[in-house]
Amino acid sequence: MPRYWECPSCRALLTRERLEAAAGVCPYCDARVGPPADFADPDAPPAEPEGARRLASIAVPATIGGKLATAAKLLVEQLPLIAGVVLLFKLPTNTGLEIILERRGAGAHPLAPIMLKFVVELFFDPVATAAVLVALAGRMSGRATPFPVALRAGLDSWWWLFAARLVKQLTIMAVGLGLLFPELGPARVVFAIPMLVLVVRYALVDEAVVLDHTPVLESRRRSSELVTGRAWQVVGAGFGSLVALLFLAQLTGQWAERLGLVEDPLARGLLVTLFDVLAVYNTIVLFLIYWEARSGPAGEIAPRPTLEEDSF
Repeated sequence: MPRYWECPSCRALLTRERLEAAAGVCPYCDARVGPPADFADPDAPPAEPEGARRLASIAVPATIGGKLATAAKLLVEQLPLIAGVVLLFKLPTNTGLEIILERRGAGAHPLAPIMLKFVVELFFDPVATAAVLVALAGRMSGRATPFPVALRAGLDSWWWLFAARLVKQLTIMAVGLGLLFPELGPARVVFAIPMLVLVVRYALVDEAVVLDHTPVLESRRRSSELVTGRAWQVVGAGFGSLVALLFLAQLTGQWAERLGLVEDPLARGLLVTLFDVLAVYNTIVLFLIYWEARSGPAGEIAPRPTLEEDSF
């Protein structure tokens, strides 16, 4: 008997125990991995309930412009699910953050909002990101992922993605530590270049952890494997999505100022959360690069680690 089964929809590697618990259904995207008779609990509900929507599968464009356009279409198409997940976790935290800054006067310190936002993102963003990635993986195969399924996948992946991101950030910060010493002058570029290289090489850590179930300490190596040969696509697509998001942020800021919303912390929290919804565009762009990287010229799946899926 095989040790692992691969989900035909999200391509996750699943152990027999997980498939026994779900009667042959992938616990992340509800796709049917095998007939119920091959696993325990044959009376479990089917993977595709009656009336489930089937959508046309999506092919990843080869060009950066095509990926940016496809990401925009996916953002609009998946907006209800994306907005629901992001609002659920980030609206309370962003609103609380704005109230804290308003009452304690932390806004007078330029770095205070940035540091607090970083902490909020570090702890709460993994759930939303994992949920979106699972939904996108299903969509690429023509499957509409229900909100509860995406949310459950996000919660299941929280610890692993949180740990992997923390390790990634600490590694990048350690390499660029010399940037904190202004007395080094122009020599600081020696630290900036390798730091930027790691940012690109580790750009697909989220996808490696959530969709490939790569162990935390292996996720950076897996991301580097996926990025190999596509570094300029990561840079170009990342820059393109950043420009688009900055343009939207400028428009949103001007609109909020005209309506006088920037004076109210509750309104600011809502505006920041709405921008977080739009910022998922960058996640979608990187996901498309990941999805393309996993398939070779004949559609075969790229190699990946064969370790226990829940190993640290």
